[in-house]
Amino acid sequence: MIPDAGLTIIYHGLERWPYRMECSGLPQKNKLELRSYNSERILVKTVLFAPPMIDRIRGRLKPIAMDAVKECPPYGIYLLASILKAHGHYVVIADLIADGTHLMRKYLSELKDCNLVGIGATSLSWPTALEVIWQVRRARKDVPIVLGGIHPTMFDRYILRVFPVQYVIRGEGEEALPALCTALESNGNVSGVPNLSWRSADGKIIRNPIRPKIAGDRLASYPLPDFGMLPSGIYQGLSVESSRGCVFDCAFCSTSYRRSWRALPTELFVDRLEAIMQYKDRTRSGVINIIDDEFSTNPGRVVQIVRVIRSRHLKPSLTFDARAPDLLKHSLAEEIAEFTREFLVGAECGYDEGLERVGKKTTCKSLEDAARELQRLGISARASFSFIIGLPWETRAEVDRTIRFAMHLLGSYGVRILLQWYLQIPGSRIWDKARRRHVISEAMYDDYGFFRNLYLFRSGVSLPPKQVWEIADMVGQLKWITDLKYPDGRMLEFGFPPPIQKDFPREIVDDEDAGLESLRQVSCAGINATDLVS
Repeated sequence: MIPDAGLTIIYHGLERWPYRMECSGLPQKNKLELRSYNSERILVKTVLFAPPMIDRIRGRLKPIAMDAVKECPPYGIYLLASILKAHGHYVVIADLIADGTHLMRKYLSELKDCNLVGIGATSLSWPTALEVIWQVRRARKDVPIVLGGIHPTMFDRYILRVFPVQYVIRGEGEEALPALCTALESNGNVSGVPNLSWRSADGKIIRNPIRPKIAGDRLASYPLPDFGMLPSGIYQGLSVESSRGCVFDCAFCSTSYRRSWRALPTELFVDRLEAIMQYKDRTRSGVINIIDDEFSTNPGRVVQIVRVIRSRHLKPSLTFDARAPDLLKHSLAEEIAEFTREFLVGAECGYDEGLERVGKKTTCKSLEDAARELQRLGISARASFSFIIGLPWETRAEVDRTIRFAMHLLGSYGVRILLQWYLQIPGSRIWDKARRRHVISEAMYDDYGFFRNLYLFRSGVSLPPKQVWEIADMVGQLKWITDLKYPDGRMLEFGFPPPIQKDFPREIVDDEDAGLESLRQVSCAGINATDLVS
């Protein structure tokens, strides 16, 4: 959720470039031609792409998850655009999330004279980002491409070896991307650009040193995201960052900065929030999404933020992520209630052994105490408690415990419940362990449809398909009962895993005598066992 450089790729139906890519058609020198736009001297013209999460739905490529509903604009891309403009560069934002497509036809004219293309993505949008790379290359073989975001950060060497790109920014891009532009427009020497991975003329991959993480007060000093360029009426709300990182390191989590947390100073954050609110009329709902990994990390700080908001007579409608124990400290839940549209509580497991194994640093008692407090304040319906089922160590018994506990919270306190199947996403401790055992790899995320990959699903979830169907039947009955009480249908949400739906449909899971057994029945028809023995 942080602006790691905001860049990335996807490949779809095209032959991969060779392992050691030849650079025919690519610039032999990195120095860029200086160009003039609007009668002013512009150092570098950059086109920044924001690719959406996309998958095939009934044979067509369509946005999925939060990008299907266009929840909020990609904070990193719009922030980096503002920073580059502050350095005198000309920037075009190619917001494919807002466009709802993987196609970049509308930006072809901008590509003709640009000096640099930036693409940013997570692992979930990586296939679309690869698609963008191939489209850029068809239009311009000579323009340098720089990637950023968590997926390129993790797999910079693989990407530079396999795909037609020149640069990857690892980690934060606020300082690195302007430094890259400066290097390209001057002498082309990128060896001093922090956080940069790149290919030398002889094909070697060079990884420049990582600069220390950007401090909170420095984060507050950057220009605001350029939401003035935001298309009107497309996104539900806006996005803003109050802190970066998370002090925890949960086993399933793939966020960038774990065991690391930096906060913007309270007054300076509210300054940014207030300034961003001027653009809320460009959105459908006016909500402000605080994109911190955990907004509630320092409950006392959050209370201070709320009191500054109140003192300025601001009326933001906020969404954010919070931890259950934090909601109980410093009267945080009560203080922030008037500004809260909705929020997510990462509950994860419904049994203490699972919470300890995940590394959540909470307990079922804390989760229930938080739900009880939210009910007392009359805001429990604004809270979504998110649970993961099918973690690698879980049997049917553990999954049942989580579901029973989740339904107890819904029934007793009226909090919303999200039940989500575990999915192997790069960057987590669980994923890393599987990769080290050569069970999975980063190459499995290059194509559309990895959400539906049975092997990838079963590498994380050990439950047999029949039990997955039984769990779905149980939750379906619970949802039917819940929907009778809450007709809007939002209080219990559960998705059936597509790989099981596709490869183990209900019609075959009970056919124990299919396949070889059926052949044996045909082969042995009319033959006595004694005849076979003799």
